Amino acid sequence: MRGAAALVLLVAALSGKGAAGGGCPAQSLGCKCGAERTKSPGGAPAPRRRVVCSGGGLPAPPEPQLLPDGTATLLLSNNKITVLENGSFFGLWALEKLDLKNNLISTVQPGAFLGLPELKRLDLSNNRIGCLSASVFQGLPNLLRLNMSGNIFSSLPPGVFDELPSLKVVDFSTEYLTCDCNLRWVLPWARTRTAQISERTLCAYPRRLQGLPLRGVRDSQLGCAGAPELHTHHLIPSLRQVVFQGDRLPFQCTATYLDNSTQIRWYHNRQPVEEDKRTGVIVEESLIHDCTFITRKGREEMAPSKKNARKKYLKSQESLNP
Repeated sequence: MRGAAALVLLVAALSGKGAAGGGCPAQSLGCKCGAERTKSPGGAPAPRRRVVCSGGGLPAPPEPQLLPDGTATLLLSNNKITVLENGSFFGLWALEKLDLKNNLISTVQPGAFLGLPELKRLDLSNNRIGCLSASVFQGLPNLLRLNMSGNIFSSLPPGVFDELPSLKVVDFSTEYLTCDCNLRWVLPWARTRTAQISERTLCAYPRRLQGLPLRGVRDSQLGCAGAPELHTHHLIPSLRQVVFQGDRLPFQCTATYLDNSTQIRWYHNRQPVEEDKRTGVIVEESLIHDCTFITRKGREEMAPSKKNARKKYLKSQESLNP
């Protein structure tokens, strides 16, 4: 009889461990669950849950089924999340605040926030987001505040906020934010909506607008005439190099990615450097990173027949075709 009672207690304990039973399976990931209580319109306390998974080194958000019913706040800051996949939070119907700041997020798939009808605050600041599609914020009809500052994008696609009818404040300041014709659509969008662009959203480029709040800039100032100002241009090596017999001379250039016409080409003594494996010159194809940077690498292997030492200086040129 005592054994049967113990078995009943064990079954009851296990049945209470699931999210639907108010438990916290996410504890297995290092998360902490607590209670939040607010008053419903009728005056009765409405149970709400707060889940803290910050600073745990998580590579991805916890599965929604691991979170308790009534989760209203989910803190995922200071982890190692790199991708938000379609439906990452689907089913968290009561979620009102989602904090994803200070991660390594570079990809946000369309539909990543589907299934969050009550979300009011979303913090994506201080990540590595460079590419955003116009449909990335689907499923957030009640979002009030959006923080995307501290990422690496230089512009935003038109329509990216169209799925946010309740938006009140948005901050998208970055160290690369380029206030030109590609961002001109934002000003009339803000004027025709109840949303405000945060005063902390400052222009980083061009230099004549640097440090100015975007919301205070006139439409006519957002132009694309003349040569574009590039926010990034890193060359390795940046100085002349002494190279000895048998050494390898690696070279790399990273520059601003503008559009599909952006190319990086190598020149030496004003002549284009072409790949020639017979002489040890290897030039790799260009790689695009997060819609923001373009990089091209190469190397030269000093053959024994060459001089023991010589000075090499390779200079990159970013070619922008119309």
